Amino acid sequence: MHPEGLIKGLAIGAGAVVIAWYATRRWRFGPPVAPRPPSRDYLAGLNFLVNEQPDRAVEAFLRAVAIDRDTVETHFALGALFRRRGEVDRAIRVHQNLIARSDLDREFRDQASYALAQDYLRAGLLDRAEKLLEGLSESGPYRIAALRDLVRVYEVQHDWERAIAVQRDLVRVAHAPQPQAAAHYHCELAELARARGDFATARRHLRAARGEQRRFPRSALVRADVALDMSEPDMAERLLRRLIRDYPLLAGQALPRLRAALVAQGRAEQLGPVLAELAEESGEVATELAHAVVLGDELDTPQALEIARRYVLADPGIAELVTALLPPAGGLDDAGLRRLCAALRRQAERTPRRRCADCGFTSSTFFWQCPGCKAWDSLRPLAPHEVEVPPPPRKR
Repeated sequence: MHPEGLIKGLAIGAGAVVIAWYATRRWRFGPPVAPRPPSRDYLAGLNFLVNEQPDRAVEAFLRAVAIDRDTVETHFALGALFRRRGEVDRAIRVHQNLIARSDLDREFRDQASYALAQDYLRAGLLDRAEKLLEGLSESGPYRIAALRDLVRVYEVQHDWERAIAVQRDLVRVAHAPQPQAAAHYHCELAELARARGDFATARRHLRAARGEQRRFPRSALVRADVALDMSEPDMAERLLRRLIRDYPLLAGQALPRLRAALVAQGRAEQLGPVLAELAEESGEVATELAHAVVLGDELDTPQALEIARRYVLADPGIAELVTALLPPAGGLDDAGLRRLCAALRRQAERTPRRRCADCGFTSSTFFWQCPGCKAWDSLRPLAPHEVEVPPPPRKR
C-alpha cells in the first residue's frame, strides 16, 4: 500500500475511536447532563489527527481516556486498533490497565481478560494466554471461545493429553469445529509411544483414536507401523490393503509400508500382483495408486508400469502430449513410459504437491494438520502433472 494511503487508513481508524469516545461522553440516555469540556489531550489528539499523525493522535487519545471511568468501550476500541496494527505491547498495556481497575464490572472484566489473552497469543506469550484462557473456559460468555483457543495453544505446545481433555469439554458444551481432532491427538501420542518402543501404550492410544472416530485412517496407518515394528508384517499388509481401498488419497503414504510388509514376509515379488489387484477396486484407487507409483518411483514391476501407463494415456493433458511426441502409429513402450514418469516426478519435485482444501496453503510435504489454517485432514494431493501457479505480484 502507498504510504499516504496507509497514513489515511490509520487516521480513519483513529478517528473512529475518537468518535466512539466522544459519543460516550455527549449522548447518553437519562436526565440531561452538562457536557464536560474536552481535555487538553483530546484537543491535542484531534490536532495530530488533522495533521495526519495517527501515532501521536492515538497516544493523545489514550491519555485522554485513561482518566475517565466512563469510557471502557473506548479502551477496547483502542486495544483492538493497536493489535490490528501489530502494536501488541500497546494493546497489552490498554487491556492490563482495564483489568487493574477495581470498579470494573464482571462483564467488562471478562471481555478485557479475553482481549488480553488474544494480545498474548498474537505476541507468542502462550503461557500467559493459557492462564487467562483457563479461567475464562470454566464459565461465562467467553467459555466456548476460550476452549477453542486453548486447544490451539496445546496443539502448538504438543501437549496432546491436555488437548484431549479440552476437546472433550468443547464437545460437551458446543459443537466442536473439528470432531476428528481428538483422534489425531491420540495418534500423536501413539507415535510418541512407538518412538520409545512402548507398543502397548501406542496400541492403547490407537484404540482410543478409533473410539473417537470409527474407521479412522491415520490410526490404521500408525497401527501398520506398530505391526511392522513388532514383526507382524501380515497384520500390516492387511491394514494397508484396506487403507488403500477405503482411503485412496493415502496411497502415497501406504505404498512404501506395503512394500516393507511384503519384503518382511519374503514376498517382495508379490508387490506387483497386489497393486494390480488393488487397482481393480475402483477408478479412484487406480488413479491414486498411479500417482503413488510415479511419484515414489515404484515402477520396478510390470503391474506398476501398466498402472502408470493406463493413467497417463487416460489423462487428457498428458495423453495429448504423448500423442504429439510419439511417431504415427507408435505406442508408449516401457522405456518411453519410464522417461515420461521421470519427467513428471521432476516436475512434481519443483512444485508444491499438496493443497489445503480449506485455506489454499500449498506444500511439498505431507501434513495431517495444515500449517496455515490448522485444519486437520485438509491437505489434498495434486496430480503429478498439475502445476501450482504462484500468485501474481502485488501492484505497488
